[in-house]
Amino acid sequence: MTVAEFYGGVEYSVTQFAIQLTNEIKEKIVKRDLFYKEQITHYIECHALRFIQSLTLSPAVSAVMKKEIIHHVLFKLKPVMNRHIVFQVIK
Repeated sequence: MTVAEFYGGVEYSVTQFAIQLTNEIKEKIVKRDLFYKEQITHYIECHALRFIQSLTLSPAVSAVMKKEIIHHVLFKLKPVMNRHIVFQVIK
């Protein structure tokens, strides 16, 4: 049994997307294309929303999937953001 068979189609594609987005943002942080936490969060939210809209899901499931993608990516990026100096706006 493969991972795709275990997860199912949608869950596997969401997981793959989250991993690819994490790697893409890591590269952008290292290159200093993204250097504000708000920039990074906005980038994640926009890309997650576009990906979720491309799937045929109910509104409730799509909201949960979007939150899970955002939470997963931010959790994986936390050490990278600490290692490279990422600015944060303090209000």
